[in-house]
Amino acid sequence: MVAFGYEMKSLVSESESLYVERAGSGETLVLVHGYLGGSSQWAAELRALSPHLDVIAMDLPGFANSKHMTSPDQITGYAQVVLDCLDQLGVARFHLLGHSMGGMIVQEIVHLAPQRVNRLVLYATGPLGLLPGRFETMTRSRERLAQDGVDATARRISATWLLDREASPMAKTLGDLAAQASEQAAEAGLWAMERWDGRGNLSYIKQPTLIVWGDQDRSYQWPQIETMWRGIANASIAVLPNCSHALHLEYPQLFHSLLLDFLMKSSSHSTL
Repeated sequence: MVAFGYEMKSLVSESESLYVERAGSGETLVLVHGYLGGSSQWAAELRALSPHLDVIAMDLPGFANSKHMTSPDQITGYAQVVLDCLDQLGVARFHLLGHSMGGMIVQEIVHLAPQRVNRLVLYATGPLGLLPGRFETMTRSRERLAQDGVDATARRISATWLLDREASPMAKTLGDLAAQASEQAAEAGLWAMERWDGRGNLSYIKQPTLIVWGDQDRSYQWPQIETMWRGIANASIAVLPNCSHALHLEYPQLFHSLLLDFLMKSSSHSTL
């Protein structure tokens, strides 16, 4: 399969399992995509990080190559699915990165299994699923989904993740990935986010945490980012100027440098 300019090989693609991409060796890094995303969005990360880490990326139920699976309608449900997948792969401890809705999912994973997570990266995400200040409300997204269908809705929403929207060179590829979501997953993901509030659990996150955010993000506004930064005791923050929601596609080399600098520090310093 070729996605985002790189060839990727599937590790798991069975009816009972999530679709998984895996490359590299060493300490494990798990990449969790967000709403309308998929493992192929991490193609550059698998290529850049796998010389240093064992990198795992999966398609969540109802999205991309896991489209055949039923999507949970609760963030906790997604978190349990990821943990079950890692159990199947025999991965006990890992670094964890979540993007957007995936950032909510990884916060729940830390809540469910704190002893398994070494370092945490919260990328373009927040602690409140209602997303105050989002380019449109969750209710409006559901209305547009019902009116316009998955393909048009996925392409419209995914374009907002890029600084130049539809004019971005990545817009079509990102839209093609987003449009792979099932109708059930596209609706369930919106409900899962809207119902989720992780603000009360921030103080329980003890892992070294890196927060990454682009200052032109149309989905997550600064108050959400600041709440995480101030609420997680061992958090540092990287704010990238003139970047939007999918900054890993717009500035991949900078993104990779940030991750490697943070993740390659010995996990033996963890307080857990």
